Amino acid sequence: MSPAERADPARTEADPTRTELATAYGHGPGKSVRASHRTVRPARNRPAHSVELSRLADIPLLGPALVRTLTAGLAPRRWEPWNMYNDHRAYPSARSAYLVDATLRLGGRRWAIDPVRLLLEGPARLPDPSTVTSADIELTVDPGRLPDGYGTLREALALLEAGHLGAALVEAGLATGLAARAQSGSGVVSEVTLSHGTAATWPWERVRATRSSALSPRGLSADPRPLPAGTLHRLIRDSRPPEGSLAAPPAGDRLRHRLAVRGVTGVPDGLYGLDGDGPVLLQPGRITERIRSAFGLGPEDVDVAGMNVVWMITADIGAVVRGQGPAGYPDTLLSAGAAAQHVCSAAAAAGLFCRPVRSFDEPAVEAAIRADPGEDAVYMLLIGRPRALDFCYDLTSPEEPTWP
Repeated sequence: MSPAERADPARTEADPTRTELATAYGHGPGKSVRASHRTVRPARNRPAHSVELSRLADIPLLGPALVRTLTAGLAPRRWEPWNMYNDHRAYPSARSAYLVDATLRLGGRRWAIDPVRLLLEGPARLPDPSTVTSADIELTVDPGRLPDGYGTLREALALLEAGHLGAALVEAGLATGLAARAQSGSGVVSEVTLSHGTAATWPWERVRATRSSALSPRGLSADPRPLPAGTLHRLIRDSRPPEGSLAAPPAGDRLRHRLAVRGVTGVPDGLYGLDGDGPVLLQPGRITERIRSAFGLGPEDVDVAGMNVVWMITADIGAVVRGQGPAGYPDTLLSAGAAAQHVCSAAAAAGLFCRPVRSFDEPAVEAAIRADPGEDAVYMLLIGRPRALDFCYDLTSPEEPTWP
């Protein structure tokens, strides 16, 4: 955006594309322009009637896998009594505020999903099970659940979280043998369609792996011991998005991934790109040290320089919006959230923590990773081996059988 456009907000508001770019750049503290007031549709009010989620198991073929998918993707996994934000599910949420609501659509009728009580809230009766062949999960967001101090960044965080949740539902659906596909919604932020499949096409252990955002009452940091090279390669291999995810081509093609690697046995410290089956060294050196300058918090709060992997997701927002129109930016955030969810799943299966972060100085990060002109830092994942196992209450059912 030119200095003239920054000085004259009316010029920005006259062009929807420029307005959307102003919104995108307004989400970054290092790119301060006058942000637009584009809003995201809030979640619906919940109706009075409720039906137990388990009743969906009566649907032939689809039902049992649908119940397991919704439970795995939405329900709380653990509760940490020592943590300021102690409610954890299959996907991350800023401040554990859970900005995304899910609504089940069956046969033209809708039920809001209560993920804590495992209830469907809406019409008093479910449709005739014999008439149901697929289910749609509509995702809506409510950025207002975050404090006002987040400003317009609340919208970006909500859309990233919607991408995470959509990917979590796709993973769980594929792992239970359903056909699953996420897409940008019409009238909703996103939706996931689940239908009868033939066999599981995603590892169930990645869906149910113990997830960690790292033990951090005294600061977020990684175990300083070297990480085995095999763990890094497993992380990269297992992070590939499945078909049906918003991170898969063609939607995922707008994203670029770079890894700042440190302290991995047999792997030189440096900046890596993802090309084919493995990482390609782009620049040697302590790149995590350079990225640390993008944070206002010091190493006693977040030890960025000590992470084993800092996974950066970038995109040329300007090119996307010019090519796709105003929808390009929110769609990019949904794709980035989905890509990050698959990385989080791969990290959990490899015994690593994965902490997504969005509050960083974008120009400083872009300089640290030698981003191309016009390329924007969209999302960052801090990854490493936990220093210790955290104390928590497991909220999953002890009677749940191994699947499939």
